[in-house]
Amino acid sequence: MITHVLDTSALLAHYLREPGAEEVNVILARGPEENGVSLVTLVELRGRLAELLADPLEAERVFKLYTETLTATVPFTGETAEAAMELRAATRPRLPLVDALIAASAKELGATLVHRDPHMDGIPKTLVNQRMLSPKPSTTSQS
Repeated sequence: MITHVLDTSALLAHYLREPGAEEVNVILARGPEENGVSLVTLVELRGRLAELLADPLEAERVFKLYTETLTATVPFTGETAEAAMELRAATRPRLPLVDALIAASAKELGATLVHRDPHMDGIPKTLVNQRMLSPKPSTTSQS
């Protein structure tokens, strides 16, 4: 039974060993029987890995590790779409559609949404159980 749905931000925190990585590691250790990713996360993760990694073979290896070995893919249903609409209506500031679908996947399963997106933290806790990881480290550009 899926108990946790991991957002792209949680997977990237783990891969990049950023704050929250150890917590995600503990969750992922439970295996794909308990950990899921939304279909939307597959698209987001593939794109982000392509941006981050110069080697396409390494990007594909990491993608498969997270989406085939460590987690199970959570499909969309009509109920997922309904839940996404409910979450968007209840969340201020406005919740992006992609994040609403990911959160709705967790809601439909009664699972905990694991993320580090401040706008997802605006989802009422009465609608989706959440675990917000430490924020991404800020990067400062030097001139």
